Amino acid sequence: MANTASIQNRLNWIDWVKAIAISFVVFGHTPQTVGSPLVCFITQFHIPLFFFISGYLTKKEYMNKQTAKKYFHSLIIPYLCYNLVFYPYWVARYLIETPNHYWYDFLKPIIGTFMLQHSSPYFESLNGVTWFISALLIMKCILALSNHLRYGKSIIVLVVLCTAALYCINEYERYVVDLPFVGFIRCFPFFVLGHLCRQKNYLPEKPNLKKDLFMAILCLSASLMIFYFNRPYDITSYAIYFWCLNITAIMGIISLCRLMNNHMNSVILNISIGTLVIMGMHWMLIGVTNYSLESILKFSDGKGYPWYIAILLTILFEAILYPLIILFSKKYPVMIGKKGRKPIDIIVLGKDS
Repeated sequence: MANTASIQNRLNWIDWVKAIAISFVVFGHTPQTVGSPLVCFITQFHIPLFFFISGYLTKKEYMNKQTAKKYFHSLIIPYLCYNLVFYPYWVARYLIETPNHYWYDFLKPIIGTFMLQHSSPYFESLNGVTWFISALLIMKCILALSNHLRYGKSIIVLVVLCTAALYCINEYERYVVDLPFVGFIRCFPFFVLGHLCRQKNYLPEKPNLKKDLFMAILCLSASLMIFYFNRPYDITSYAIYFWCLNITAIMGIISLCRLMNNHMNSVILNISIGTLVIMGMHWMLIGVTNYSLESILKFSDGKGYPWYIAILLTILFEAILYPLIILFSKKYPVMIGKKGRKPIDIIVLGKDS
C-alpha cells in the first residue's frame, strides 16, 4: 500500500506531464509514415517539454560534494546502466547487419558511451536516446555552478541566448547533425525557462481550473495553427516559428495536465516515476519489434507504421516496461535515479483515485 502522505505531497499534474511527455518520446521514436502530420507536430516540442519540466523540478542548488553525489546516483549511474543493458542488443544487431567486422568495431559504442553518445569515425553512439540523461546532467551542473558566481544569472542568460540562436541557425542551415550537441543547444533554454517559472512562481504549483482551461484551449489551438499555417522561409522566420510553436504547445500540454490534478491514477504515477526506465529501454524494444515485424512477420515494408499502429506500439512498449518500473522501484531504485536500495513506498496504490 502506498504512503498516503507521500502521495499527497506530490504535484499530481507534474506526474501527468511526465507520463504524457515520455509517451510522446516513445511515439516519436517509433518509425512512422514519412510526413505524418501527427508525428511531425509532436516531435516539434516533445523533448523541449521534457526539459522544461526537468528545469521546473530542479531546485536552486550549489555545486558541492553533496550535489555531486546526488547527480551521480540520479543521472550518471542510470546512464551507465542503461547503456550496459543495451550493449548485448547492439552486438546482436551489429552481427546480423554487418557480416564483415573487426574487433575494434565492438569498442566503438563503448567509447561512444563515455563520449556522451557523440559519433565520429573512431566511436559511435550506443544507446543513443540516453543523450537526454547526459545533457540533463550538464544543464544541472551549469545551473549549480552559476549559483556560486556573482554574475551567474547574467552568464546563464548569455548561454541561453547563444544556444537559442545557435540552434535556430544550425537547424535552418544544417551545419551539424550530431544529436547530443544539437539536442543540448535546442533544449537548454527550455530547461532554464522551466527552472525560472518555478523560482519566480510564474507557473504556480496549485492549479486554477478557469485559468488553466483557458490556457489549454488558447495555447493548444495556437500551436496547431502555427504548425499548419506557418512555413518559415528564412532563419528569422524559423526562429519565430520554433519558439512560438514550442512555447504554446508546452504551455498547452501543461495547462491540460493541470486540469487533471485532482485525478490521481496509479499507472500515471508509476510511469512518471519510471521515466528513466522507459527512456533507457524503449529504443531496444523498438528495434526488436521492427526486426520481428519486418523480417519475420513481413508486417511492414520498411516505410514506417501508420500513426494508429504507432500509438498501439507505444502503449505496448510502456506496458512491457511497466513491470520493470515496479521491480526497480521496489528492489533497485538506483535504476530510476534514486540513491541506495531503499524501496520507493509510493509506487503501488490500492485503487486509482
